[in-house]
Amino acid sequence: MSSSRFSKAGYASETALDLRRSIGVLLFSEGLRAEAEGVLDALHEDMCVVLGEDHEETREIADLLARLRGPEGPRPY
Repeated sequence: MSSSRFSKAGYASETALDLRRSIGVLLFSEGLRAEAEGVLDALHEDMCVVLGEDHEETREIADLLARLRGPEGPRPY
């Protein structure tokens, strides 16, 4: 990821995206699934705009969301 980019969603630095990802994962690990899903869903939308849907990091967030939303519930990381 480059150090900074501008998107429709606002200014998205690498640090900001990493921090949002960490917050989402922390919420998930604490059992706060709804809150984690909200953070990760918004992050995924922004990453699609900034990095593109096919970017590796965007796909990783999509995978986390799929595990969160999966029928068998969350799986450990």
